Amino acid sequence: MESINYSLHIYLAVAVALVVLWHVRRKNKGPKVKPTAPKTPKQAPKSYSVKPVSPDFDWQKEEPLKSYPYKDKEYRLTMGISKLDVQEWLLIEDSYIEELEEKRKIITNSNPKYPEGKDLRGSTFFESPEADHAIREFYDVAMNYMCTKYPMYFQKGEKDILNTITGDRIPLSSATHSRTALLEALTRVIQEDFIILLKDPSRGDEKYGDEYFFKGGVFAFAAGFDPKDKFDKPLTSIHGPIPGYEEKLKKSMNRFFDRINPYELVTRSNFSVQTHDKYYVDNDNKGYHNDYSQEGPTFDEKDIHYRSERQALTKLPESGAIVFTIRTYIHPFTKFAEKYPEDGRRLAGALRGLPTDMANYKGAEKWGDSAKKYLDRL
Repeated sequence: MESINYSLHIYLAVAVALVVLWHVRRKNKGPKVKPTAPKTPKQAPKSYSVKPVSPDFDWQKEEPLKSYPYKDKEYRLTMGISKLDVQEWLLIEDSYIEELEEKRKIITNSNPKYPEGKDLRGSTFFESPEADHAIREFYDVAMNYMCTKYPMYFQKGEKDILNTITGDRIPLSSATHSRTALLEALTRVIQEDFIILLKDPSRGDEKYGDEYFFKGGVFAFAAGFDPKDKFDKPLTSIHGPIPGYEEKLKKSMNRFFDRINPYELVTRSNFSVQTHDKYYVDNDNKGYHNDYSQEGPTFDEKDIHYRSERQALTKLPESGAIVFTIRTYIHPFTKFAEKYPEDGRRLAGALRGLPTDMANYKGAEKWGDSAKKYLDRL
């Protein structure tokens, strides 16, 4: 009898232990989670492959991109970059002929809008031996892109490419032409300005010597400065006049330039206001050109123009050069009333949100009162 009781006690103890263990495990196990497949890392692009536009694409019906990169709030200086689909990189719009002709007149010193004898080419057309490889590489990239995307307008022959919009014949390859000829040819094909930046190991001991340097390109539509003052300068020196650049953007900008992958495309846009319709201007558009300590002059709305630059940035795979392409949009303020009143009202708020130093940098003391009064009436 005693052995039976003893065995019974053992069985009961084991049973209790099993019940307790079951409850503990159930409590610790938590809710059942379905297994998930590991995330596949996003692959960096490996080419500038682009698709042809629709066969019924008509450049004369292609309205300019809306470029209104501002908010009705306090302005904050940031890099403001976002990914750019390769399909949206180099564009043809209904201003194609007009802008290519304007650019031609600027780089050939034949533009009647500027004083006779002014060396516009010397201020907008840049090349250097260090940039030779990068210029050739960008030429081939841009031409292949345009021929693939717009096959109806750029037709390859045995020795050259025919631009059917202008009738110009462009070198088929960079291999058989000088870098000067290639830069000129690019201005007869793409509307964008382009700037080539490279590292310069020979200048590593200089201030900012580890940064990228402006080594080549065509900057025919520069505004507010003379590009020749920026040529062969590092990034920080180029952006020096921008309020807050060195404190807020320098480190992140240089880090981004060092880390961007070949073929990767990013974009950012800016905005400004000017009291003329010129694409190139080196003696206006910025507050440091004139003293407007007194009340600013009054401008009619037809004389005030909105300006925006759509910038794209990429790293070429062979040369390692950083290329900026810059698309400039200009239109009179009257267009806000005609087509985009909501964007105009938002611009009024953005102008009021500019800190004093940035407003002065943009030249707002000159046009600010007139611009805001007009936009407030929309």
